[in-house]
Amino acid sequence: MYKCIPKAGLEVDQLILEPLASAASVLSEEEKEAGVALVDIGGGTTDIAIFQDGIIRHTAVIPFGGNVISDDIRQGCQIMKKQAEQLKKKFGSALSQETKPNEIVCIPGLTGRKPKEIALKTLAQIIEARMTEIIEHVHYEIRSSGFGDQLIGGIVLTGGGSQLKHVTQLFQFVTGLDCRLGFPAEHIASAPEDTSIPSYSTGVGLVIKGYDHKWNTSDNESSTSNAKPAIDFGSNFMKSIKNWFETDDAT
Repeated sequence: MYKCIPKAGLEVDQLILEPLASAASVLSEEEKEAGVALVDIGGGTTDIAIFQDGIIRHTAVIPFGGNVISDDIRQGCQIMKKQAEQLKKKFGSALSQETKPNEIVCIPGLTGRKPKEIALKTLAQIIEARMTEIIEHVHYEIRSSGFGDQLIGGIVLTGGGSQLKHVTQLFQFVTGLDCRLGFPAEHIASAPEDTSIPSYSTGVGLVIKGYDHKWNTSDNESSTSNAKPAIDFGSNFMKSIKNWFETDDAT
């Protein structure tokens, strides 16, 4: 990273652990004080950060995330990887009991072949099995941290994998902890809708951490107020960040 970024004409100011960046964008100070576990379900990993008394107490990385769910769908339904990802995002549910057995989706077949029918109940069963495994690993890390019975704020889910239907209910069922979805727009003024989804929690958190670092290290004596202004997506800098999100989402 230290070699690649300068080649892009930029400088590395500091490194931020991914779950800490996500925490900056989706957790409240009250939750960090009360005790909370942030769970960021990405494509390749699931990252965990546990806070208690306003302090980071434990971090962990589980080496699989949403990508393995897509791969399970690909193998279980015998379809292309791209189709599996689309099925997961559009029709996927983490609770098979919430899906009616007669609901079917039809996807295009390969060249010269008939369309393929897939029962949404089957799709949900595949997703639930793998998501349950991920949650069990998360629960193990929470218990191992020694703070499992002190998390008044329960679990806050974020990341692309958290957008599956009924995933918070499954987390609550497996762990016994309260659970909510975390969205990265709470600390940003004029935040555009397309940067307010859980997939962008880490990216928005990095912007927040960088903004905090710049504010804390710059000379603000000339300011008429000691209050730190909110991050405004209307500024030129934030517009460029927004454009980066849009470009990344299009690739």
